[in-house]
Amino acid sequence: MLAAFVLVACDNDNTAPTDVVEPADAITAVVAWQAEEQAPVLDANGETQLPVIFVVADGGGTIDIGVQAAVAAASVDWATVSFADDVADTFDPSLDGEPVRNDGVMLLVGPMPAPARTVEVNLVRYTTVDDGEPFTLMITSDVAPTNTDNATPRAAVTSVSQP
Repeated sequence: MLAAFVLVACDNDNTAPTDVVEPADAITAVVAWQAEEQAPVLDANGETQLPVIFVVADGGGTIDIGVQAAVAAASVDWATVSFADDVADTFDPSLDGEPVRNDGVMLLVGPMPAPARTVEVNLVRYTTVDDGEPFTLMITSDVAPTNTDNATPRAAVTSVSQP
């Protein structure tokens, strides 16, 4: 279950607040990490396409629509993000090996931890139905941006490990 909480801490000297990683921030950071990892896909004209990334909540849950909207808005310029309620909807059964649709990647994201300055998110990355690769990502909040246009990510992946 994903829940969004806002917690802002201020220093006594009224300096910039320190944010915590909320679910939308965490998923946006995960998508940014994956977009950097993903090999470029070229269209018929040789133009590089935005990476296609499907996000699915592990355990049959759903991702809050507000979180989905925030992630889509934050990533619109550098990734094509789609959310699915069912893992099966992300694979193309008409192709050999059942790859993720549209030359994409599917991220099966574990439960979101309670908001904190640094959170740990577990996920499994799939390129085909039988090709799952587990990861644990540490995500740390960045200082709150002064703009509100969602162009500046509010958190970043600071370490990646594989169990």
